Amino acid sequence: MEDDAPVIYGLEFQARALTPQTAETDAIRFLVGTQSLKYDNQVHIIDFDDENNIINKNVLLHQVGEIWNISASPADKGVFATCYNKSKCNFLAIIIISMRNW
Repeated sequence: MEDDAPVIYGLEFQARALTPQTAETDAIRFLVGTQSLKYDNQVHIIDFDDENNIINKNVLLHQVGEIWNISASPADKGVFATCYNKSKCNFLAIIIISMRNW
């Protein structure tokens, strides 16, 4: 077995929410949600290419609040949900994204 160098992905903000996207069968994909009170939060869609040891990313703005939890649909790779907090109130958002470009 080859000894590959570790792959590290850094975020601009603190993150508390991470989930694999198991509905995506053609790629190794994770969703990460950031948690910031001062700035617009983000959902990072991270693809890992294990053959070349490379990370590709897409970043979506999540302007409605800090993300406390994120879940990917087990059946549809274009759907995920976030549980977020804004002004001491908790909300749930179900987000549908187009995966045509990924």
